[in-house]
Amino acid sequence: MSWVIFAHGDCDGVCSASLAFSAKKEAKVFFTNPAGLLQDLRQVKDENLIITDIALTSSHKKEIISELKRISSKYEVLYFDHHPLPLGLSTEEIPATLIRGEDDSCASELVYSYFRDKLNPELSRVMVYGAIGDYSDNTKIVKEVLSEWDKRELYLEAGILVKVLEGTKKRDYDFKRNLVLYLSQNKLPSLNEELIKIAVQESVLDEQMREVIRVSTRVVGNVAYVKDIPWSLGKAATYARVYGKTVVGVAAEERKEYVDMSIRTIALDNLYEIVSRVAESLNGTGGGHKNAAGSRVQKDSFIQFIERLNNEVSICLGLKP
Repeated sequence: MSWVIFAHGDCDGVCSASLAFSAKKEAKVFFTNPAGLLQDLRQVKDENLIITDIALTSSHKKEIISELKRISSKYEVLYFDHHPLPLGLSTEEIPATLIRGEDDSCASELVYSYFRDKLNPELSRVMVYGAIGDYSDNTKIVKEVLSEWDKRELYLEAGILVKVLEGTKKRDYDFKRNLVLYLSQNKLPSLNEELIKIAVQESVLDEQMREVIRVSTRVVGNVAYVKDIPWSLGKAATYARVYGKTVVGVAAEERKEYVDMSIRTIALDNLYEIVSRVAESLNGTGGGHKNAAGSRVQKDSFIQFIERLNNEVSICLGLKP
């Protein structure tokens, strides 16, 4: 029976997909996100399914559960994820073999641990790349694997992947599929001339874009934001927070009728709850982790999102809005 893999397109998503592909070598690989998961699930017909590094959103949870129930009634569904579940949803309600970790465990670690006996032992470093890319390299398993390698080399490889995947190639899904195959063959990013060329170009761009963020950042109370900056949303959100001297940073980009956002903080431990609540109040979607989240709302709701986010953050921290 054939397999299909749904993965997030960042470093952790690509690395976890590569590990899953190594265990299911004939699988088809597709990249999706929390806002697009429901529509992609509806396209699954007569296939086993692996989902990795895709958070469930509160706004679509009932429909997603229904689709998972449809697929799992006849086929195997493996769901690897480390994001907090939407409020009111328990693990028992998800009709899949659910492989979850604590917030500190990335998807690559979960997939690696599950398929470990079927993998080339040296693919452990692919797991580490994903962990580094997701700021999840401090877990017991990752530390154990790092002790078996010269970790300086692994941080170099992971850095190359992060540069490549968060820049101009972030929506080049054929490129990412080829990268999944490349990593599954135990090949080093640093030995691929194309990857090195892209990473160097991204380093040059990073230096330029930090200055763009510095002069483009706008502040609403305790939230700083930038919009339509041609750069990694995660990096842009981080530097918006830094240059805006605020609690939260937001980077947004318009896509057709909606706005996609990356949100970052170092002062909260419930950012995903706040973002989800604000997004849903505007008929959007949102979720993520305690200090990093994403959201999608209609483009005419963006400023309202920023204002409501500021109010929620200010109330949470007892600050003046």
